[in-house]
Amino acid sequence: MFTCKQWYRVAYHLLFRCLFLSDITRLPQLCLVLDQYAWLGWYVKRLHLVRYYSPRRFTIAHVENMLVTVIHHCPNLELFTVEWPITPSFPAIADSLVSYTAKSLRSVHWKIGPDCLAGLIWALDALPSLVSVSIDFENPSTPATSAEDALDTVVDASPLLGTASHILLSLDSLQQLTVGGLSQEFIEQAIGWSFPVLQSFTLDFAAHRDNLPDVAEFLKNHGAQLTFLDLNTIPALDLPAILAACPMLTSFSFNPDWRLPFHAESSEEAPTALLREPHARITHLGLHQLLNAFLPPGGAGGGGVQIATMLLQHTNDLTFSQLTRRLFPALKVVRVLNRTLLAGLERQNGPEDEGYARWERWEGQCKTEDVRLEDCTGALLGDLPLDSDDEWEADSEEGEYEEVVEKDPGLRPSNVKELRDLLDEIRRMSVAEPTPFLTEEGFAAIL
Repeated sequence: MFTCKQWYRVAYHLLFRCLFLSDITRLPQLCLVLDQYAWLGWYVKRLHLVRYYSPRRFTIAHVENMLVTVIHHCPNLELFTVEWPITPSFPAIADSLVSYTAKSLRSVHWKIGPDCLAGLIWALDALPSLVSVSIDFENPSTPATSAEDALDTVVDASPLLGTASHILLSLDSLQQLTVGGLSQEFIEQAIGWSFPVLQSFTLDFAAHRDNLPDVAEFLKNHGAQLTFLDLNTIPALDLPAILAACPMLTSFSFNPDWRLPFHAESSEEAPTALLREPHARITHLGLHQLLNAFLPPGGAGGGGVQIATMLLQHTNDLTFSQLTRRLFPALKVVRVLNRTLLAGLERQNGPEDEGYARWERWEGQCKTEDVRLEDCTGALLGDLPLDSDDEWEADSEEGEYEEVVEKDPGLRPSNVKELRDLLDEIRRMSVAEPTPFLTEEGFAAIL
């Protein structure tokens, strides 16, 4: 990277504020730099590692040692994110964060196994300044010995918490909590904890259908001050009770594929409502799933698949019909959150047949209610991105083209000398030796 000499002398340490590593093979070089110029670690605020693969040169134990080394040199670290599973190395990494960054650390994003839950509780207890916590729980690694035991693997792999089960955490600074994967045990433990300023809670249960956490009980204890709630589960939850426990919500996301009690009770003669009473503060609603609402079912399905699809579509229609200002007086935006759905609509150039008719009904309802219907990108649902050929055809229909030729102002007498001076400076920099890293004393002398 070529920079001005003066900028390099004074400001190159700013490059160390955010360490973003997309290639794990760069980690040894980072360790060498921080070992040689340890004072640069004081400027590191964020450490983000994107993905992991296993190079031939070192194993996961080497990666663990290098991460511990980097953390040791970063006492002012505020954000720590690792996007690959760190289950084998979690005790060492968590211990390093607690030892060297307990006062400064504000945000963590970890992907661990359920057997690390006890260590996770101890780590959270020792990191009182956390503002944002994101935990993804992997599937248990306990293998099934037979086909009959395969269904009981998740149950048998319940973590042993030991004394950690008696800890009543009080995270006085935590504002955002995101939990993914098999999180039943974690949620049940968190029911008795204290989150006095928690404002955002996200639960992504992925494709799991069993061992659903007791979300209603968790929100009964911690939902009073929430303003953002995102629940992505396949099993249905008690939606009226959840919204009743969260009176301050302004943004709420759920799965409209849920089969709720009002679906069975509703009829044309005696329609029922989604909620017991209107929610006055919600302005944004997010909808997960909805694949069957606009896309044809995949695979060679028989009559059973068609019946299930029709039932889901009917459920989607009944749920969406309730998303009005009668139940949500402050509603402004309804957003379809499924990225797979948007990609499928783009491939087939928009909804077809019944899917198109459903889109027209939903769009008409939103216009009547003065509500914006969006896709996951924030654009209007139905405004699909155009490729280059579509853009050319759309432009060709508009009429004739006018060729615009930009005028070249050329060199003016007032700027020739400036350009010559700049070229001379570049030549001198190219032949000069690169400026070495400054010591902490040298940096202070320049300032």
